[in-house]
Amino acid sequence: MTTSNERDKGLARFMAPLILSNMLNPLNSTMLATAVIAIVSHFHQDTGSGALLIVPLYFTSAIGQPLMGRLCDIFNAHKINLLGLLLIMLSGFLGFFAKDFNWLIASRIVLGLGSSAAYPSSITMIKRRYQALNVEVPGMALGLIAIAGQVSLAFGPFVGGILLESFGWRGIFFVNVPLVLIGLLLSVGIKVEKEERKHKSFGTIIKELDIAGLLLFSGFLYLFLLCLLYSTGLYIRIPAAVVLLIGFIAHELNHKRPFIDIRVLSLNFFLNTTFLRQAFITFVMYLLLYGLPQWMEQSKGLSPSDVGLIMLPLSLTATGISLLFSKSKKSTLLLLYGTICVMGVAVGLFTFSKASSIVQIVFITIIMGAGTGLLSIANQFTLYKEAPPGEVGVSFGLYRTVGYIGAIMAGSSLKHQFSKSANDQGMHILGIYALGACLMIAVFMLPLFFKRRAVPVKVTI
Repeated sequence: MTTSNERDKGLARFMAPLILSNMLNPLNSTMLATAVIAIVSHFHQDTGSGALLIVPLYFTSAIGQPLMGRLCDIFNAHKINLLGLLLIMLSGFLGFFAKDFNWLIASRIVLGLGSSAAYPSSITMIKRRYQALNVEVPGMALGLIAIAGQVSLAFGPFVGGILLESFGWRGIFFVNVPLVLIGLLLSVGIKVEKEERKHKSFGTIIKELDIAGLLLFSGFLYLFLLCLLYSTGLYIRIPAAVVLLIGFIAHELNHKRPFIDIRVLSLNFFLNTTFLRQAFITFVMYLLLYGLPQWMEQSKGLSPSDVGLIMLPLSLTATGISLLFSKSKKSTLLLLYGTICVMGVAVGLFTFSKASSIVQIVFITIIMGAGTGLLSIANQFTLYKEAPPGEVGVSFGLYRTVGYIGAIMAGSSLKHQFSKSANDQGMHILGIYALGACLMIAVFMLPLFFKRRAVPVKVTI
């Protein structure tokens, strides 16, 4: 029987590169927030074009994560993790040596694909390690992965502000190069249990990858993105997107190993509402994580490093709240309190103007940190409870994909409202969007209250 010491021996060494790789997507997500204004100014783009650096990352991630998860099932998960790191390094070089704005868009696309490998490869490697030891996966191992993403997401604006002030906007991209090198060095020599794999033909691999499902989903998501970003040609794009979505659903329901297993949605009402809440939680979170820094830089004339410092209380509060309530089982109440906090923030945005004091802004960011921290941890716990037995992994993969769609919606909204500049009026409209998202979160939270009140009827014979 494997002892606790044997199980945990080398855990820190094993987890180090996995934690780092899982930090890179959320870190790059929010690190850019303080650099958008500098980048669009350098390339003589309007402020709304900054969304073209935000949306591609999540578009590629929404496609890349299920794809990388399937590749981990077919091939060696450790090698997929290393491939992801190399793609992130490539994105860093593309951004650093960018000759025009399109280079940066390409950099973000490559970054999204590369960083998508981190989560599925890490979970697969952890699972195989402990299967070989014949013990259950310790909660600490999975918890470290979750906390790493939360911490790096929260501290992104602060880190981005320091890099921008010290090295210019190119530093935001180039920082990935040394981080990846550290990750590659940490990966050298880690023990990953080898599995005996049967040789598979090229045709079998293509069938297992579900290329048709991948293409249908990619086509739908691309048209959906175009509908959000541009108001022209909607009479063609919307029907085409609907046709692709229907085709994708029909194909996935009839595929033995679908690209995205949407069958988990068919009969589980409470799981469906959990996914819908996640889309709006992610929407409001990224709307403000990207919108506030741009507004502070353009309307209030603050420097990127100052903006990073002002956003730091949000980061600390969100991280602290997540850690404090990570083991709480009162998910419905936490969702309620989190929604109330974010509603307060949305209302507070209507009071923002050039004359707003730093104290007022910091106070709003602290409430925002508390709200997003509560919503994130509570909705994730609800997912644990509602996911069907044996389909927890599939449910979490779909949960992340839905979150990326929420982020895409947030980036598109910023493109429209900050098309000229990140001014007070645009910030007030973001407040309306945030308030609307909170109302939708509340609507999709109502079933949980009815579920709690439902009392099982005992039948006696």
